Formats: sequence, C-alpha cells, structure tokens
Amino acid sequence: MAPPAKDKGFWALNWLRFLLAMYLVLFHTLRFNYAPVADNWLAASLGLGNMATSVFFVLSGFLLTHAYVVKKNGRDINKRNFLIARFSTLYPLHLACLVLAIVAVGGKLFAYGGIPVYVDNSATATRFLEQWEVGVALLMSITLTNAWNPLYLVFNGPSWSLSALGFYYLLFPAVALRIYRMKSLKTALVVLAVLFLLPGLFADLMHRSDALTTGVLHRNPIVRLPLFIAGIVLCVMFTRKTPGSSPAQTFMLGSLVVATTVLATVLRYHDSRLHIIENGLYLPASVAIIWLCADMKPTLHDKVRYWGDRLGAVSLPVFLLHLPLFSVFRKIEQVILVWPSSNGSLSTALATASHVKQSLFFYPVYLILLVTACVLVQEHFVTRVQKAIRNRFSDRSDAKAQAATATREPTTGTY
Repeated sequence: MAPPAKDKGFWALNWLRFLLAMYLVLFHTLRFNYAPVADNWLAASLGLGNMATSVFFVLSGFLLTHAYVVKKNGRDINKRNFLIARFSTLYPLHLACLVLAIVAVGGKLFAYGGIPVYVDNSATATRFLEQWEVGVALLMSITLTNAWNPLYLVFNGPSWSLSALGFYYLLFPAVALRIYRMKSLKTALVVLAVLFLLPGLFADLMHRSDALTTGVLHRNPIVRLPLFIAGIVLCVMFTRKTPGSSPAQTFMLGSLVVATTVLATVLRYHDSRLHIIENGLYLPASVAIIWLCADMKPTLHDKVRYWGDRLGAVSLPVFLLHLPLFSVFRKIEQVILVWPSSNGSLSTALATASHVKQSLFFYPVYLILLVTACVLVQEHFVTRVQKAIRNRFSDRSDAKAQAATATREPTTGTY
C-alpha cells in the first residue's frame, strides 16, 4: 500500500488547468472567426483542442485520486458523498449553460429555419436536423449523455466532455481503489496507452475519416476512458516515487511533449488527419505534462499560488460559458462596428451587423470580460450551489470526513 502523498499543493497544476481552459477558448473562438488567424501556422497551433481535452481528462483522474484515495490512505470511498460532491460541481452550471444554449439554438431556428450540422470533417457539406433529432439532442444534454452521440452536438458542444466525465465519476470509486493497491503500475500505464491507440490505429488502417468515425474517436467516453484511468495510475505512481525527478527524466518528458505538439501542429497545418496522433500519442504526452507540473518545486510566491488557486477553479465555468458569451459579445461588437453608419437606428444596425467581420482589436476585451464573469460565476454561484446541495443530500454519518475533504480538496472539475 502506498504511503500518503507528498502534498506540495500542486500549484502548477492549477495554472495548467487555467491555461488549458484559455487555450480551448482560443481553439473554439479565435481561429474560426478572425481572418488574420485563418489558414496559417497560428491557426494550426491553435487547432490542438483534442490534446488539451486529453490533458484535462488525465488531470481529473490524477486530482480525484489524490483527494479521495491517496490522502485517505486507500480507505473506502463514500460513494454517495463522492457523487453528490462531483455532480453538484458539474450539473447546476451545465443546466444554466444549457438554458443559454437553447436560446442560441432558437436564434438559429429563426435565422435559418432549422439547425444546420456538418456531415463531413471538412465542413463543406451541411444538412438540417429533423425535429426528433433536435429533441433527442436536448434530452441527451439534459441527462448529460450527449458524449454518446457521435454524429452531432447541438446544445453547447463543449459540454460533451462533462458527459464523459460524469460517466467516469460513476466508475471512479471502484476503479481507483483497485489501482491504488496494484503493484505493476508501469505495466498498467503501457496497457492503457495501447488501448487508447488501437481504435485510432484501426481507423487509420481502414482509411476511415468520416464524421461518424471522428465523433466516436474524439468523444465516446469508452474510447477516452484510458486517459482518465491513466491519471489515476499516474497519481499513485507519483505518490510512490522518491521526491524530485532527475534532469534526464525531465528532459525526456519535456522532449516528448514538444515533439508531440510540433508533430500535431505540422499535420494540422497540412490538413493531414492521422487518428493515431490524437488517439495515440496524446496519452503519453498528457501524462508527461501532468508529471512535469506535479513535480515542480513549491512556489515561494504567495500571489502565484493565490491566483493559481483562484483561476484554476474557474476552468469549468470558462469552458462551459465561453461559447455562449462569445455569441453575445460578437453580436454586440458587430452592432458597435456598424453603428456609425446606421443613422442611430438600432433596427438597422441589427439588420446589417451579421455581415460585418469581427476585429481582433476587440478580442482581448472579450477575454478579460470572460475571465471576470467566470470568476464571479464560480465564487458566487457554483460554490454556493455546491455547498447547498452537499449540505442537503450528503450522508451525515460521514460528515466529518466530508467537511475535511471540502476544506482541502482541489477543484477537480475538468474545465
């Protein structure tokens, strides 16, 4: 059995969460909506959203294991309290964002007469969803099962990762304790890497690059499960290791991350799709990133730790809110740009605004407003709702353990 974790606060992991969340904001908004960023190396470097999501899944498994298994020396997990704690973090904010997404989908229905979705990976062909398909998509979003739909995402697309994470939460209490007691952790990590690679390798050998195949490989919770379990294994390995990594180990891990990032960027720039990169190399690269960050020496700067804790906690609101808020910001920006030529008529400005291209000049304003809004949402909505749900539904017989966990547990939401 592993000894207690050397708790160094994992300050770098908090900053990693925030920076990855902001990268995904750029992935979803900057490269798709601004001409200067389209079809160049910058766009290619911003096209690795799947890698960022992979790192988040590994990180979630790592932090959950540290908080619920390692710090408790492998004692049994109170499943009820665990699930209440985790879903009280995810689900209320997910429902709030779903309401915003329904409004956005209603706008599409009004503008286009239906919900258009792409039917290929090149985004050149579209079709309109049938009414029953929209209804199924809404039901799957409400029940947090939308990751199991490989064909299309209708309501706040990024929430698919929460759907996958919810599935992993159900598995965690049983899987994590078994892994904690394992001896051959390195072997387990290799097996997970192979399991993660096989679906992508099979798709490449079959020359499959259709939307269905891509949807299954990129979003299906079973296909992505090795990432989350790898995070569990990695945390236990980190707990058992001697403090500090050798310079050679650090160099090798850093080289793996750099090589994977460069290779994926080059392939993205040349529009070359190899599934074995995203469903293969991303797992060892994600493991390397988490290990390097977790192994960093404790920071002596209180402000670095303070802001890391605070900004790391908003990674979930940032990920869920960035697209709905960007839609609002885009419309306001377009109205501002056409206002001088609208003769003071709001109806004229609204009618012509959709034809105006956005300006990079305003994009930093959007980022500042997004982070500010998400800090307020996290600290004045998510935290309060989570506390109320825990107090109402948690197992009182485990109250002391629950209170202790709540005071020291890192925020383990994926985003």
